[in-house]
Amino acid sequence: MRESRAGLWAFLVVAVLGTALFARLGAWQLARLADRRAESGQVAARMQLPPTALDGSGRLEGVSADSLAWRRLRLRGTWDFEREVVIRGRASRGTPGVHVVTPLRLGPRWGVLVLRGWLPAADGLSADLAGARPGQRGRDAEVEVEGLALAGEAPPRIPPRTLTFGSTEHLVLGALSIGQASGSLPYDLLPVFVLLTEPSGLAGAPSLVDEPIPSDGPHLWYAVQWFAFALITLGGTAAYVRTRWRSTSSEGRA
Repeated sequence: MRESRAGLWAFLVVAVLGTALFARLGAWQLARLADRRAESGQVAARMQLPPTALDGSGRLEGVSADSLAWRRLRLRGTWDFEREVVIRGRASRGTPGVHVVTPLRLGPRWGVLVLRGWLPAADGLSADLAGARPGQRGRDAEVEVEGLALAGEAPPRIPPRTLTFGSTEHLVLGALSIGQASGSLPYDLLPVFVLLTEPSGLAGAPSLVDEPIPSDGPHLWYAVQWFAFALITLGGTAAYVRTRWRSTSSEGRA
């Protein structure tokens, strides 16, 4: 009987520790939720700021992604359609397609990747890039664009490759990695890409991509799960211990 009660006490200690661990994990997720909401508030505030004008002057030297991300930028330069980048496998409302990323030359030394939008492609790759560009006369004209600066995506496992679209070759990436794209360009890039937010007015131009919306993430749901595990463990342990204690007491009186 002593051994039985000793085992019961050991089980009770383990169960209490498990309950405390689950509760601690739930509290940790709530702390992460608070941090995420604070970060989302800062992002929303930056998105509301007036657009910042950038050109290809020397003041771009040393500009960091942190200082530009989630800011609205107004840029003046010329499109570099010959070095357009295709991001494969990007669906829009259930339709397969690609994202079209065109470098915008800000000067002789600087450029920025501009996500001009989405084009349909049945295989998620073979899009009509030529039809989404201005005529030959308008390609070298200086343009002014406005968009939202965003941090680049992490390089995927799919390696970059070069494919022919129409009569020209273009870099194809699995994600909008600024580092991977920069290897094919003869000028420096800003450490962010710009999501175009105003239509270009060109016939056949890519459809604008929706701006990302800051969210709370899954932390609240994870917290609820961990607290539920804690309550289930605590309730189940109480019921089990009560049953075992009564059984042990009955054996002792017999």
